[in-house]
Amino acid sequence: MSAYKTFAVIGAGYTGSFMIRQLLDEKSAGVINEVVVLTRQGSKTTIEGDAKLIPTDYSNHQSMKDALAGVDVVICTIAAAALGLQVGIAKAAKEAGVKLFVPSEFGGVKASPEETEGFFGQKVGIRHQLGALGLPYTIFHTGIYSDYIWRPCASFYSIPSLDITNGRVTVGGDGNRKIAFTSRTDIARYVSYVLTHLPAEQLENRAFELFGDTKSFNEVFQAYEAKTGKKLEVTYIPIAKLEERIAADPNDIPAYLHKMWATAEPILGVDNHLYPNWNPSPVLDNIRTE
Repeated sequence: MSAYKTFAVIGAGYTGSFMIRQLLDEKSAGVINEVVVLTRQGSKTTIEGDAKLIPTDYSNHQSMKDALAGVDVVICTIAAAALGLQVGIAKAAKEAGVKLFVPSEFGGVKASPEETEGFFGQKVGIRHQLGALGLPYTIFHTGIYSDYIWRPCASFYSIPSLDITNGRVTVGGDGNRKIAFTSRTDIARYVSYVLTHLPAEQLENRAFELFGDTKSFNEVFQAYEAKTGKKLEVTYIPIAKLEERIAADPNDIPAYLHKMWATAEPILGVDNHLYPNWNPSPVLDNIRTE
């Protein structure tokens, strides 16, 4: 039985929409009681299913506190450009009586605890802030979205370089480092299962490592070529060049991502076993090949 009964998802976009659908399944099954969805004021987002939709101002403390009243778990899925808002959201959540906060760590790599600048510095910073607030948190290290990153629309803040179907791709480093990949459907299934099946003491102030598949970019490219018979033109960006870009602009998210994919500590998937029947999809199944 779940230790938590009311869940709020902040954001209903390319990550949050998957979380919402999975949590609504849990509600239909009687595992949880309520799903609340917070969207930005003025958003035209609609939700299919029995969720409570609350448009709100993420930067307004009182508005967020009121919206989160009665919520047990907050799952934050706001985009990278808005990560700075999480500190204020967490403060409002604490005052509203939220029991567990899941920060927006999905779809990337593990940031080093020593990171202080830019995109990953913000991710590390929210962990420190949650600790200082005394608000229990759970982090999910999931690796790259295997069902999103290859799509033409997945620019990742002007990174069209992994639109594999156009025949040309660009990666940082030499492309040989193993990387974790997980689809958003599989991430939502795992997160929902763990948050509703593990006791609170096994969730609080803990990071979970999971992946659906692990391969280097070069291995993915080779598998794609073998499956489709199409030859890819691959360009490699030296890590030193990426570091130059980051030094010139700490908010150069594309450079940060390419560098981290090439150098970051690997996600080992050591917590996959906590969802016994998970069976996530391999990365190649999530690449359009026609």
